Amino acid sequence: MAEKQIEIELKLRIDPKHVARLKNASVLREVKEGRRLTTTHLVSAYHDTPKLSLARKGLAVRLRKKGSMGWEQTVKTSNGLREALPARNEWTVDLENGDLDLDLFTDKDVKKLLKKFVKKKKLDRIFESDLKRSAVDLTYRDATMEMAIDQGVVRSGEKEVPISEVEFELKEGHPAALFDLALELQRSVPLLLSMRSKASRGRDLYLGNGISFFKPDPVALSSDMSAEMAFRAVLAQGLRMILGNEVCVREDVHVEGCHQMRVGMRRLRVAFNLFKKNLPNGEAVLLRRLLKSCSKALDALRDWDVFLGETMPQIEERFPQHAGISELRTAAEAERKKALAAARDMLDSPEYGQLILILGAWATYSRWASGASAAQMKAMAAPVGEMAEPLLDKAYKRVIRRGDNIMVLTTPQLHALRLDVKQMRYGTDFFGGVYGGKKVKKFRSGLVALQDILGHLHDASVAEKRLMSLAPNLSKDGLVAIGLVSGWFAGRVDHELDGLGMAWKEFAERKLFWL
Repeated sequence: MAEKQIEIELKLRIDPKHVARLKNASVLREVKEGRRLTTTHLVSAYHDTPKLSLARKGLAVRLRKKGSMGWEQTVKTSNGLREALPARNEWTVDLENGDLDLDLFTDKDVKKLLKKFVKKKKLDRIFESDLKRSAVDLTYRDATMEMAIDQGVVRSGEKEVPISEVEFELKEGHPAALFDLALELQRSVPLLLSMRSKASRGRDLYLGNGISFFKPDPVALSSDMSAEMAFRAVLAQGLRMILGNEVCVREDVHVEGCHQMRVGMRRLRVAFNLFKKNLPNGEAVLLRRLLKSCSKALDALRDWDVFLGETMPQIEERFPQHAGISELRTAAEAERKKALAAARDMLDSPEYGQLILILGAWATYSRWASGASAAQMKAMAAPVGEMAEPLLDKAYKRVIRRGDNIMVLTTPQLHALRLDVKQMRYGTDFFGGVYGGKKVKKFRSGLVALQDILGHLHDASVAEKRLMSLAPNLSKDGLVAIGLVSGWFAGRVDHELDGLGMAWKEFAERKLFWL
């Protein structure tokens, strides 16, 4: 083995109960070409300073025992991130025993890194992984890769988390082969894209970090970025929002996680609509359909979260002794439980697995270009500003047209306006970095104010429908409680409508930042 290598791998989660099915998959039998899986017991200890100063610089130092084959030590550092397909520089040397000895490295690049970031710092054993790895080399189309099935635990002190994942490491060929093979296998074995390394899990254990929701930073676009790279950056952000909040739904913690996951899917739907003209049909159509169906599966859960977490506390404070209010909460909690089960079913569905894996491929390389016309290729290669201006202009004109005479719009018309405002908002978030400056912030603030009011009106309408769905199973007190809540919503709608005209006027007077 050469001391320095570049590691490019695709990581997937797999339920332990499906591992045997993966090993026996017909597709896998074909690409193994007679080679057998070999199983090795791997114990890897990751070293860092107590404050994790190496990790903060993007370095990982690992000491590994490979069954009866002896010891090795490795230094890894990021070589750029193709979102779902990390590429890392990796240096490995053999050891005679289990004692860390960084002086054994001879490559000048790693010696320079170690001198700069490690120097004479004392490195401690921060966490370890203890797992069984079943690995085999595969030949798929024009690529060669190693498939490794890892099952075991990551441990820090007395705390540990289980690991069950599949890694495809590219040895030769194009990264597309990793995704294509994973998608073939996914048809018979449930596999889910993962963007979390064992090292990140170990560091979370060491730091005592619990489950939290994920809210991303703004998309960092620049005027010299191509439309394709901008599109892929937007896809990457949406993918991070989906995967970063999935655990909140699975574990039923942090209701904001469900909201952010849903927002991530909706932002991606807007992105595909904005770029629709420059994307060929095929997978783009499939992705739009999958995004719509998967986000819809989160709608009821989010609606009940808002009702139980925001509306009911205000009602309960106003009518603390009303028996029907308590009954109403119990009925709503039962419906939320059903909605949570439906959301979890979606996360375990083949459609969700397919969605996040294809999104990972689209965010990683130019998979979108398959079947693209010359005009589409040219448009996506041009600076993103050339695409942004007409898209923003079109979205803005649609909002202005839809909001004409806003105070006489019906509920369905206000809902349609809300969707257009949301698309304008997300378009501003996507492309605002291309223009920068105070004009973007002022325009966005007007949009946000308008969107908030329209959102509250929509929430009231949806809550009324959810509320009425409870009626058939309620007592007389419960029905009275529905009337009380409906009256509360009516007052809230009147309040929001009072501010709608002013919010529209202020938005319409905002200067357009893209002209």
